[in-house]
Amino acid sequence: MSYPINGSDIPLQDNFLQDDFFLAEQPEETVVAAPGNYSDMPLRHYFFLFLLYAGTGWIYEAILYSIEQQKFINRGFLFGPYVPIYGFGAVIIMYLIVKIIGDKCRIKRVNTRPLAIFALILVIATIAELCASFIMEYAFGEILWDYSAYWGNFQGRISPQTSMTFAVFGTFFFYFVQPHVIRLANTLDVAHQRKLARALLCCLVLDFAASVATRVWFPNLVEHPGVVEHVSH
Repeated sequence: MSYPINGSDIPLQDNFLQDDFFLAEQPEETVVAAPGNYSDMPLRHYFFLFLLYAGTGWIYEAILYSIEQQKFINRGFLFGPYVPIYGFGAVIIMYLIVKIIGDKCRIKRVNTRPLAIFALILVIATIAELCASFIMEYAFGEILWDYSAYWGNFQGRISPQTSMTFAVFGTFFFYFVQPHVIRLANTLDVAHQRKLARALLCCLVLDFAASVATRVWFPNLVEHPGVVEHVSH
């Protein structure tokens, strides 16, 4: 199988881990994956999708909370415009789609793959949000969201309404946005994709280190408007 890039056919690789952008430069035969072929997707494309969903999650939450509080709210744990829980959830879902659902999922002659993907996103998003809420509360003493006013919520951490919202938008992005992001990444050659991924990763690591440092050692130095409540245990 191959995918045409800039007028030439480049064979897909067998294992995306062989194209780890954390490693040194590799031979030119290292490849790029087709937009819809997630089983052959290189690791850097997973990272790009991580940033896509983390950034989209930040935009969604920033708009939602800014309207609610009538002022700009920089949501999330980090300083930058991304909320990692969305990115991690998306990468986990991509991996499980490849391993569990695959390219075909049918009951008799009915294609149930979209429904299976929707259900998988619903479950993973709920688990990820629940785990993240406990981690943020008990590790940093921060509550970043509260769904106490939503029907069927569990301790204000998760709710059917928000989980369904994530599932709907997640399924939409999987089919209608994500493939275009892969195509956009593939307009760059492999070497430039790696360089871009490394540069973005460095920015993300520095942001994470600065965010942890300010919360642990300088909690009163920097204001974090995205925090709903501070708690102590």
